[in-house]
Amino acid sequence: MGLVLGTLFGVGILTCAASLRGEAPTTGLPHWMREIFSYRRAIAVAAVAGLAGGLLAYLLFHNTALAICVGAAGAVIPHVLRQSRQRKIRAERALVWPDALDDMVSALRAGLGIAEALGSLGTRGPVVLRPAFAEFGNHVQATGSLGSGLDGLKEHLGDPVADRVVEAMRLASALGGYDLANVLQSLASNLRAENRDRGELLARQSWAVNGARVAAVAPWIVLALLASRPGTIEAFSDLTGTAILVGGFLLTILAYALMVRIGRLPEEPRVLAGRSQ
Repeated sequence: MGLVLGTLFGVGILTCAASLRGEAPTTGLPHWMREIFSYRRAIAVAAVAGLAGGLLAYLLFHNTALAICVGAAGAVIPHVLRQSRQRKIRAERALVWPDALDDMVSALRAGLGIAEALGSLGTRGPVVLRPAFAEFGNHVQATGSLGSGLDGLKEHLGDPVADRVVEAMRLASALGGYDLANVLQSLASNLRAENRDRGELLARQSWAVNGARVAAVAPWIVLALLASRPGTIEAFSDLTGTAILVGGFLLTILAYALMVRIGRLPEEPRVLAGRSQ
């Protein structure tokens, strides 16, 4: 079985490496296959992570069923990490949006136009927002189209606050922006209050989340340490032991997923996410 798993692991790595090279042949393929090819890099990373996790679990526990479960969980880990990184980026942007709005208000009150006020954030705005606004400024300078630049800015940021700012700028450009600076200033004040309340909630629940993580991981660390002793793995080699290991692993994954889902604070939906017509 070890030889079979090692062979499959090598073939999987070669297949994933081949999928990362060059462009996918998407011509003449149905829509669902083109979608798969468009995510081939993520699929390759998930396959490598799943194969590595399954092989490591088999080498530690010598249990095929548990190795399959660990491999399946390992394949999901890259997606979970990617989602976590995106949530972290959105949280960082939420913290700096009030300062960015203050810079916009200052630029507008200094007499700059909408495009200039937004483009100026690409050089002197918050660091985490600079790439998006710099790209917006370059696009407007190259094409002279404020509407398409605002659509690109909204798509790049992917943020409900950015959606509101972009649509406010769009309305001000089309109908006039006499109260635009006051609107942005009020939005900045509301965001500061929201960030303050969200920070207090996160600080209060952090100890519970960390405790749940330790409770989920600790039994498996202990089992991995005991696996180094002769006779420990043999106790789980029969059908009952396999059922205990697989059931415990699945329950751990389920409990951790529920803990994360229940403890996560709700995010504001992107009501204004659509492009302008």
